[in-house]
Amino acid sequence: MNEGESLEERRAKLIMKYRGLEVEDVEREGNRIYYYLRRGDERYVILCILGEKTIGVSYIRELREKVEELGAVRGILIGGGHYTYSARSEVEKMNEEAEREGRGRVIELIPPSLPAFDIFQHELVPMHEILSEEERKAMLERYHVKPYQLPWIKADDPIVIILGAEPGDIIRIRSRSETAGEYISYRYVVE
Repeated sequence: MNEGESLEERRAKLIMKYRGLEVEDVEREGNRIYYYLRRGDERYVILCILGEKTIGVSYIRELREKVEELGAVRGILIGGGHYTYSARSEVEKMNEEAEREGRGRVIELIPPSLPAFDIFQHELVPMHEILSEEERKAMLERYHVKPYQLPWIKADDPIVIILGAEPGDIIRIRSRSETAGEYISYRYVVE
């Protein structure tokens, strides 16, 4: 990470790294940085708002327009200030509409409290990964459990946000121990 980068840019790079998003293009407009991204056939847009203490609904609508214009799966907004009530409500409304249409979340708001450093580089933070559908079925069958019977992790946990896990996903955690060697645990993502 470059020293001249803003916290928002650092957060964007963490999200890109751990969600496996490849940068196609970067566009800077005043206090905005747009990252146009791809993962496989899916396109994503990250909008970083620099230096704003309050992020209102106009930024949400602007990001939604870019997402629709590019045919992207999701728009991710990263800002250093707090999101207004109307901005959060607008995102909730857009996402509910998209859920009804079977598209999943369209806009994701990254909280300004998300660390701007790579928490996975710390020696006490083990490897985390989202289980694929096949891995999920095999694990649930192996241990004879329902997902909600696993220990929970909240959707607003920094690890969950960085990985892009959604409520209902299961995260595998690979830890190391001097006495036990490698051991694996699971967490069920809840709202």
